[in-house]
Amino acid sequence: MEKEAVTLLKNLLMQQNRKTVTLDALQEVCRRMDYAPFHDAITSLQQDGVLAPIKAGGCDHGGLARKYTIHLGPLFAASAARIQQEAIEDAISGTLDLSWYMSHPYGEWQRDRTAIETLSNYLQQLSCPPAELPKTSLQQRSYDIFGDEKFLLSDGGLLTRLGLSREALGVAPEADPLMMAFHPTDSMLPSPAYENGHICYYHLIVENKAPWMALFPHLAETTLTSLILGYGWKILASIDQLPAQCGYPKAHHIAWYFGDFDWEGLRIWHELAEKCETLDGRIELRLAVPFYAAFLTHPESHGKEQQSPAPEALGAFLRQMPELLRSRSCHLLKSGCYYPQEALGTDELLSCLKETLHGT
Repeated sequence: MEKEAVTLLKNLLMQQNRKTVTLDALQEVCRRMDYAPFHDAITSLQQDGVLAPIKAGGCDHGGLARKYTIHLGPLFAASAARIQQEAIEDAISGTLDLSWYMSHPYGEWQRDRTAIETLSNYLQQLSCPPAELPKTSLQQRSYDIFGDEKFLLSDGGLLTRLGLSREALGVAPEADPLMMAFHPTDSMLPSPAYENGHICYYHLIVENKAPWMALFPHLAETTLTSLILGYGWKILASIDQLPAQCGYPKAHHIAWYFGDFDWEGLRIWHELAEKCETLDGRIELRLAVPFYAAFLTHPESHGKEQQSPAPEALGAFLRQMPELLRSRSCHLLKSGCYYPQEALGTDELLSCLKETLHGT
């Protein structure tokens, strides 16, 4: 019974967020036991250094303190030794501080072990210290490391648990950008182009912040009037403001759209295109095909199997793609594969943009 009581008590103590615990709380978890094995279990935990009596709190009739200080080191000694051995087996980089895991339940290490090994391998394969990497967004670095642009966003505590700052991974601190950036010329906008007798202004809409941030410093090198951040579905609510907001409400505006290559991204593009058709010809939405073609030169990502298919959007999308790429594009989407925008680096983004604008 004493061993069972020790196990129950240790499980309780491992879940405590406070540094102290009352005797009443300890007794509650062993309430179905006689006092004798409970007393022996508390005494055993005191001898092991897990519990230290707080004398000022007084004692009960059996001499047990009514309040104890919890010492995490002895409490987690067994799991810490196991974690240390497994970290050696995984050849975890010394850059990563595992002390947090040494003072928490072993399950926390089990949950993060694969991600930690992936991060460790990334750090060890770098040719320079991570802080000296070209600065980029958290989403881009997350994709570089885990092949998932949202991993470090969805598990934002991983770096903290490992004692690693974002700056140490070459992640640039950045505020959310404005939704639109104008071409930085003296007249604010480049000279307008003409298509079919219309004065035209060109725009590029990108779905996510990371590619927006990558392209923004090069905006002056293009013939774009503006670079627009779509932020997923938010662009649908504001696209009709584009002509007035850029100061040319009566001109013809041509906007290319570049989003994630998944069912959700296709839905956004398709519904945006349908909305633009209702705006009296002021905005013509085109698919930025070179970006999507460039995706197919990279290994696909997995994990979007739960997204609902969008057959109508897919059909419209495939009609815009080169015939040679249609079959593979369709197969990837139907297989639950996808490409986030972060799959393309800055040089590729610029190359795709130039190719997109080449025919204008």
